[in-house]
Amino acid sequence: MITDMQVKPLTKDSVFREGKLYCRLWDTEISVMLFDEDVTLEYAEKCAQAVNSMPPELVHAICLAAKKYCLTFFDEINDEWKEELMAQVPVDEHTDPSDMMKYFCPTGMVVESPKDPSRIGYQLECSCGWEEEHGMEIDILDNTLVYLSSFDGNSPWDDHSDEFWNYALEDKSQE
Repeated sequence: MITDMQVKPLTKDSVFREGKLYCRLWDTEISVMLFDEDVTLEYAEKCAQAVNSMPPELVHAICLAAKKYCLTFFDEINDEWKEELMAQVPVDEHTDPSDMMKYFCPTGMVVESPKDPSRIGYQLECSCGWEEEHGMEIDILDNTLVYLSSFDGNSPWDDHSDEFWNYALEDKSQE
């Protein structure tokens, strides 16, 4: 699944591994980045397989959280900018969550050293139409959405249970 794996310089004294993955759900190729030396290619392949076999419940949870993130972002910006963005990303409270897939797309997957190699955890870096500067971060652990918000370089292995801007924690009343 992961192709074209190469070692690349990160800093003067360190390197990382980067490859490519075709992401079926979004019909696009994304980068796969392994920053930790002890991440095995076998583990990264398991994460890649998880990306390409997301259960519908996980996709729905991602779409719900992305919608909440988008609507909150629109509430926080000035009206002139909001009007301009909403012309490009016409999302409101009546938008079907599945329509959110049109407005964001992963560009990369980061695989860290697993705290428990029997579990699958990864991060998707995404571009999104409403927050071009910071994009969106999706952290998944065992096919469960644990974090979704602007990109902040978090980890699926972190405790995100009390993070104010974590839209994965929002109530499910919008379902």
